[in-house]
Amino acid sequence: MRMVLDGVESQEVPVISGVPQGAALGRLMFLCHINDLPDGVNSQVRLFADDCLLYRKIKRPQDRHILQQELCSLEQWANDWGMRFNSKKCYVLSVRNRFQCYYSLGGSVLQRVSNNPYLGIQFSDDIKWSTHISKITKQASSTIGFFRRNLNCSTACRRNAYLYLVRSVIEYGAIVCVPYLQQVIDRLERMQRQVDKFITRDYRSRTPGCVTKMLTN
Repeated sequence: MRMVLDGVESQEVPVISGVPQGAALGRLMFLCHINDLPDGVNSQVRLFADDCLLYRKIKRPQDRHILQQELCSLEQWANDWGMRFNSKKCYVLSVRNRFQCYYSLGGSVLQRVSNNPYLGIQFSDDIKWSTHISKITKQASSTIGFFRRNLNCSTACRRNAYLYLVRSVIEYGAIVCVPYLQQVIDRLERMQRQVDKFITRDYRSRTPGCVTKMLTN
């Protein structure tokens, strides 16, 4: 490889490991590199790109020790393959577990959290989706506010902007985190009403049923 700066080329240097960042081959080689990670543990492992999720049912104190041993096995796997887990970005989320235990990885105690995102969905230790709904409605409201200030176009254009940049966020993972609490449903309903007023540019109508007509159209 060589560097090029302002048209001036450096001397070539042999590359003895790795591939250029962003190369298509790099993704394939990384997947091959971590493909055997689950083989060294008995707990459940889920891999997606560079995200690793390790989970296990904790029914008795012995299960906590087993889970810690699994973390040590993952650390050994990383050492064998010249990799390292970033313990500062690793968290412990106990789902309805009355046992309180600390786990360590790479010599650092992992932080316990009450909720944590995984693949774009905010999971909580109480298996409720209020935190996730709050996050996506806040993000959607911020996007709608940006549209109102900067998007001056036709109704069809505003509708497409909503579908592509707002509704896709709200509906992502809905099959998993479908709300069942009325207060959460009401929060999504308020967001939908805000969107309909943005698309129709009707912020002043106060007659009964005006929002219902917007939703129908």
